[in-house]
Amino acid sequence: MGYLPEREVCHMRRHIDFDKIGITDDVMFCTVLSNSEDCREFLQRILGIEIEEIVVVGTQVSMKSNFHAKGVRLDVYAKDKKGNAYDIEMQTTKMRELPLRSRYYHSEMDSYQIAAGEKYGNLKHSIVIFVCNFDLFVKNRSVYTFESICREDTEIHLQDKRKTIFININGSREGVPKELAHLLDYLKTKTPTDGFTERLEQRVLKIRRDTEWRDGYMTLEMKMDEKYEQGREQGLKEGITKGIEQGIEQGIEQGIEQGIEQGIEQGIEQGIEQGIEQGIEQGIELGIGQGLRVQIQKKLNKGKSISQIADECEESEEVIWKIIRENDWKA
Repeated sequence: MGYLPEREVCHMRRHIDFDKIGITDDVMFCTVLSNSEDCREFLQRILGIEIEEIVVVGTQVSMKSNFHAKGVRLDVYAKDKKGNAYDIEMQTTKMRELPLRSRYYHSEMDSYQIAAGEKYGNLKHSIVIFVCNFDLFVKNRSVYTFESICREDTEIHLQDKRKTIFININGSREGVPKELAHLLDYLKTKTPTDGFTERLEQRVLKIRRDTEWRDGYMTLEMKMDEKYEQGREQGLKEGITKGIEQGIEQGIEQGIEQGIEQGIEQGIEQGIEQGIEQGIEQGIELGIGQGLRVQIQKKLNKGKSISQIADECEESEEVIWKIIRENDWKA
């Protein structure tokens, strides 16, 4: 039996510490808010309104309006008694394109609200909420609410029934209602401070002990790992191909220049050979780099420290920080 590379052996033996999985873990968050009553109270605190009844349509819900469209997966998708639609997303990785993602989420949710031939007046309210552990707009606010208004006259509202909210759990609590402040503090510290957050924490503790949920969590982790390996292999393959093409092109150019003095035929042969070698080296670097970026982003989403990520990826902390800065990620 052959030996696996050290990186893969370490990867296969990775242990999940379920006691450290809290409410901001994406899978845990979806599981907790799959309870309709907890989801209703969660929404009421963020929106500051009374909601008579909430039905959680599903968690990790896939939406794709047509065959050619880009599919999306909503963390927690719910509807109230009036048919208004809500999407709640737990976001632990800072991405500059979040506002554009919110636009696409709204459009997909709308496509599922009315059928062909129905009147646009049948469209209900569509609300997308991102719960973030970072400040996307860097204004130290806890809540950023966006609706369509007229720039020339801010008293005129478009009334397109769309609302997008970005929650920053680390923001200032100034002007934040008390009940919402309790919820944001719990999301930030994992320490409950009132009845509702205590109820959420008890659900987290109960879910952690559920062996079926643990099995499902590990299965999901394995699938994510498989996707990482597939991405790494694909990136490596594409990188090598691209590198060889670039290398041959560069090599031919270099070979032609050398060939003026040494003979064009000999120069081209040497150039191609050198180019292939350079291309393979460049391609391997490109492929491994792409795979490493995917792995780092996944570990950041799990809230792991830079030292933990460096240790598990077998890279220096300087390399990890460099990749994080290049991709403008939040660490």
